[in-house]
Order: sequence, then C-alpha cells, then structure tokens
Amino acid sequence: MSFSIISIMKLPSPSLIVCAIILTNLPWDCLARPAVIPDDGKLKMDENGDGKNIPGVPNPELFPNNHIDAVKMERNGALNKDFQQELFWGPAHEEMTDVREEEGRLRLMEIFKLADRDEDKFLTMDELAAWIEEKTAEHYSEAVSSSRQGFPQVDTNKDGYLQWDEYREQFFKHRGLDEEKLKAYREGKLSIDETLEQDYAMYRDRWDRADEDNDNSLSVEEFLAFLHPEHCKSMLSMLVEEVLHDLNQNDDTALNLREFLSLPDDAHLDLGKAANDDEWVRERKNEFEENIDLDGDGIATFEELEKYMDPRNKQHAESEARHLMGVADMDGDGKLSPREVSNSYFVFLGSKVYNYARNVHDEF
Repeated sequence: MSFSIISIMKLPSPSLIVCAIILTNLPWDCLARPAVIPDDGKLKMDENGDGKNIPGVPNPELFPNNHIDAVKMERNGALNKDFQQELFWGPAHEEMTDVREEEGRLRLMEIFKLADRDEDKFLTMDELAAWIEEKTAEHYSEAVSSSRQGFPQVDTNKDGYLQWDEYREQFFKHRGLDEEKLKAYREGKLSIDETLEQDYAMYRDRWDRADEDNDNSLSVEEFLAFLHPEHCKSMLSMLVEEVLHDLNQNDDTALNLREFLSLPDDAHLDLGKAANDDEWVRERKNEFEENIDLDGDGIATFEELEKYMDPRNKQHAESEARHLMGVADMDGDGKLSPREVSNSYFVFLGSKVYNYARNVHDEF
C-alpha cells in the first residue's frame, strides 16, 4: 500500500493539527475501508507497575478505545456493527451471546414487563424509546465505575491526581520502551518512530482538552473525559475530529458522501453502481443519507457528525424504537403485544433488546 500526505489540516480545535491522508494506487473497493486502530486501551500492571497483571484486579484503561459502546461510529470512521446490540443490551451485551432460545424468550418477556411502564400489556413507541434511553445510560454508569476503579492503579504516586509525567511514562512503557530507553528518551538521546510520535501528540492534545483547570494533571472526573469523550459534551468535537482525520480529503471540516465512503474523487466513478456491487459501500451510503446528512444537502457538517456521534442523542433511541415497531407490529395498531414481541424474537435478539436479559433477569 502506498500513500501520500497531501496536506496539513487545522480542525476546529486550537491545539489539534492532523494530516489528511489519501491512499493511492488501489482499486475503489479496497480504498473504501477505513483503517482499524487495534489498541484496546488496556494497561496490564502489577503493584510495581511493570506490566504484569494483579490477580483479581481488573486492568485499568490507559488509552481511549477505538470502539465506543453505544456510539454509531468508531473513532476511525468505521460503522459500529454492534450498535444495536449495545443500545439494547447495555453493558451486559457481551455476556448474552450464547443463551438458549427457550431461556432467551422467557427473558424477553421479562424485558417486556419492565418496559411496559403503564402495565397495559402493550409496548408503545414511547415506551420502547424510553427503555432504550435508560439502558444506553447504563453505558455511562459503567464508564464512570470503570474509571474510578482503575484510576488508583494508574495514579502511581497516589496523590489523587494523574500527572502528565506519570501518564507519559506509562504510555511509553505500554508501547514497548523499557527503563533504559525511557531514560535515553528523557535525556534526548533517543528518538521515537513516527507512529508513536503521532499517537503521543494525539493523546497529549486529548489530555489538554480534558484538563479543564489547566494544571497539567487529571482528576478522576477529568480522566473519565479523557478516556470516554463520548460522555462529555465538551469533548464530543474531538471524536468528530478523529473521524475527519481518517476520512476527510479536502481540508474542510465536513464530509461529502465520497469521503465517507473512502472513495477517490473521481467524476467517472458511479456511486450508485459501487453501492450495488459492494454491500459495505451500500451500507455506508444508506447510513450517510438516512442518519447523518439530516438536511439532505450531500454534506455531513461538523454539527451533523457531532449529533451522530453523541450517545445521548434521543434520535438514536427513537430511530431504533421505530425500527422495532415497524418490523414487529403485525396488525399495524402502533403498539406491540406480548405475542407480537415473541413472534419477532429473532428481530429483538438481533436488535439486542435482548442484550439486557441478564440485568433484567436479576431484577425479578
């Protein structure tokens, strides 16, 4: 794969400068795939912080993950294939993939009872949307809990704040620099490779934005914003900038359809044919036109992308509720009976209302 850096782009942040990269010498069907960021953000440590696990202690998060639960797009611009599952199952979505159908149907009925707020034995559109919103909020609670539990492990000097120097050292250790190399780097005797340097600059910028009081250290709350910007209104713009970093080709702060599809700016390329020929292109084209470009002008503005990336955007819950109602409401009366929900079991399973099964089961 060959590439060329075509420009330096200043995005709407005073401190973030990113490169717009366009891949060349590849066919369109290979181009139409955003890169994947493999880092899972987990730091493995022991009491000495030397990179080994502490038995019985969860590994704290050190970096923001590429994947963000209950957000429709990954940080690198790929669509979140598990979005519906995460939207309905909540934080337990990964644990309910192998439940037997008989038990699954019972738990789906338990969910029905909980979502039926007025206990009239029907689910309305509003009740479905409210249920989805409630379970989406659980992702925030899980992020807060994870941040609070992991913070003492990354706060190596135990002063209640994560200093930049503390974080920087753990960052480099996690990326393979031992004590000797770290010492050489601090003394200016060792340079780091370009990828590591770019990541370092990106996390430094993220740190500066999360550091609201500008004291070069992060409190537990600020560390949460650093790791999970999707839950912090003032940090959402950074998620959009990261998507633009991977997809934008013309130095502006918006995406047209070709950029969203990662296709070259070729007037002879028929987007309709490309969508017909490739399921991946077709899926992204539909997503762009139906859920991102809300005014239909062919451009996803920065503001439209920000709304799309916001897990608290009620439009996501309302859209999913409409989808479920449209598929399961067989008699067209605008509400779902227990029989209709049961008959659409695999729809709800795939849409991951069912993903909340474990938590619901525990409540009964």
